[in-house]
Amino acid sequence: MAHHLTEAQTPKVSTPKQVKNTNLYEKLSEKNKIIFLAGLFDGEGSFGLWSKGKGASKPKYFAASVETTDEDMVKRFYDMFGGTFYPCKQRKSHWKTTYRWKICGKGAFLCMDKMIDYMCLRRQEKYYVAKCN
Repeated sequence: MAHHLTEAQTPKVSTPKQVKNTNLYEKLSEKNKIIFLAGLFDGEGSFGLWSKGKGASKPKYFAASVETTDEDMVKRFYDMFGGTFYPCKQRKSHWKTTYRWKICGKGAFLCMDKMIDYMCLRRQEKYYVAKCN
């Protein structure tokens, strides 16, 4: 004898509520946007002293960058701090396109100065060492 559920025993399937297409990031204050971006940068970003070309005698410059497949997330750094924003060359045909934001020199220092207090201690220590060099 097969067991069948009665209508009262059948679990109710709820339909998802209509999600408003709002971007809460845009409603944040500038300070809260910087805190948000600092958290993203802490996980996805990089910064440091880079040289143009090979060899220890080449001049070094300070740069900060973020690269990920989330285009609108990367563009938020560009919108807040300037610099450059561009799609990267696809490394493998089956990989998603990545997007990069990069800022160099004085702009990179100004950007990092705004975010660094909200980053982890390891990042803070690395930044202050780079800033002193």
